[in-house]
Amino acid sequence: MERIRFEGKTVLVTGASSGIGKALSLEFAKRGANLALGSLPDEKDILSQWAAELVSQYHITTWTFPIDLLEEDGPERLHQEVSNTVGTPYAFVNNAGTVAYGKFWEKPWERQFMTFQLNLFVPMKLMHLFLPDMVKKGEGTIYNTCSVSGLQPTPFQSVYGATKAGLESLSRAVRTELNGTGVTVCALCPPYIDTRLLTMDGYPEDLRFFTISGKKSPQWLAKKALPAFEKRKLIYVPGVSAKLIHDLLVRLSPRWMVDMVSRFALQGWSQKP
Repeated sequence: MERIRFEGKTVLVTGASSGIGKALSLEFAKRGANLALGSLPDEKDILSQWAAELVSQYHITTWTFPIDLLEEDGPERLHQEVSNTVGTPYAFVNNAGTVAYGKFWEKPWERQFMTFQLNLFVPMKLMHLFLPDMVKKGEGTIYNTCSVSGLQPTPFQSVYGATKAGLESLSRAVRTELNGTGVTVCALCPPYIDTRLLTMDGYPEDLRFFTISGKKSPQWLAKKALPAFEKRKLIYVPGVSAKLIHDLLVRLSPRWMVDMVSRFALQGWSQKP
């Protein structure tokens, strides 16, 4: 399959004001892509400043869309405003997300439901909104930011893992349905990335898994992700250790062992068993 060249193409990135979204937008800009950048409304100024920096440094065109995707009409507003302003984007990175850490039944339902909404319902809805335009145009790619957490159980962040597993499964199924349309869907499954998600909801700073594999930077991820995006890889797990631990070992090990190791690794060293 021919390698994608992003130069001159329009790419939409949600959650672009910080973390993975910001790092990915930089790599797209380096390749000459024009960028439609999304964020929360209260990050409007930060997003505008970042967009201006990209324009100044890479001489691309940018647009900003500070829209809360958790509002009832948030996904529809983003689709409408992007379509009216820039037309149908060539590529769309479904990147906005959140996490809730703690025992499933002890975390407030509202927080768990928000995790479900932002991590699975919102990207699902956005795919449903943008895909007809892309299929009609006969080209394009959707990149869903999933996670290695979707490849095995994730105790104490169970809803997060479930949403990422659901998004990865959705990506594979819809990609198959799109065969022959010129449009495809790819899943990016990174290991732990050092973003503000890991500081939310009492997330342990001393998570045992950090001792095993550490935390990677958003820039590290973006530099590895863009070549995979250009190759249209169906599922991309960056890093040799992440592939070994979360893909190969999880598939080869007995389920009881995967469950036991996951429960141990996804607690802080200072937490009580």
